[in-house]
Amino acid sequence: MNLKRRGAETGSGFQETVNRINEGYERAGRACVTRKAIPGKYLIERGESRRGLSLPAVSMDFGSSGQQPRISYAELCRLREERKTTDWRRFVPESKAEPDYGGTIAPEGRAIFYDAKTTRRNLLDFDNLHAHQITFLERAARFGAVAGFLVEFSSRSEVYFLPIQIVARWREEVARKSLPYRFFAEHLTPAPQGKGLIIYDYLTAVEEQERLYGRNYEKFILAVPRARSQRKVAVGRNK
Repeated sequence: MNLKRRGAETGSGFQETVNRINEGYERAGRACVTRKAIPGKYLIERGESRRGLSLPAVSMDFGSSGQQPRISYAELCRLREERKTTDWRRFVPESKAEPDYGGTIAPEGRAIFYDAKTTRRNLLDFDNLHAHQITFLERAARFGAVAGFLVEFSSRSEVYFLPIQIVARWREEVARKSLPYRFFAEHLTPAPQGKGLIIYDYLTAVEEQERLYGRNYEKFILAVPRARSQRKVAVGRNK
C-alpha cells in the first residue's frame, strides 16, 4: 500500500505512517497503540470571545426571490483564511513528560511506549531525543515495558526500533553524541514490510531483537576500547 508522504521533512509524514500502522495492528488484534494528545492551553485576550469564526453581517433583504441570502462555500473558505491569523485562538503547548505513542501489545497485555523520529541524515542526533522522554522511557522499561524510539531513515526508507536500554548505555559509555546508521544496520533489526496498513512491521522487529538480546537487552555487548590509539567502538552480539 502506497501512502503519500506529506510533510516528511518535519516528521509529520512519518507520524501519519505510524498512525496507519497502529490502526492496522489494532484491526489485526496485535496491539492497541495510540498517539497522545499534546497538552497545552488556548490563550485569548481579556474580554475576547472565541466561540467561532466571526463573519461579516449579512443583509436581511430577501429581495424578490423571498429566499434568505447565504454565503457561498468559496467565500466562507476565503474568509476563514483571511481571518485565521487575527481571529484564531493561540495554542501554547506545555512541556510533556511522556513520549508520543503508548499502548498495549497482545496477547500478554505488555505496555509499549515510544517516540517517533525521522532523519534524512545517516545518523540519529541525540539533540533530537528529549531528556524528559528518555527519563520516562527508562522508568517504563524498568517495569517491563517495551520502550524506546521508532526511527525512520527517510533517505533509505528504513525503520528501526531503538530500545531505551541501548540509548542509555551508549550515552554513558561513548563520547559520541549520535548513533550512526551503520550501528542500526549492523546490530538492530529493520522493520520488515507488512500487509495492508502495516507498512513497517516494527513489532516483529522488536520481537526479533528481544530474541537476540533478551527483553532487557542484557545480552547486548557495548564495549569501548581503552587504548587511545583505538578510536572505533566495538559493539556486537553475544552469541
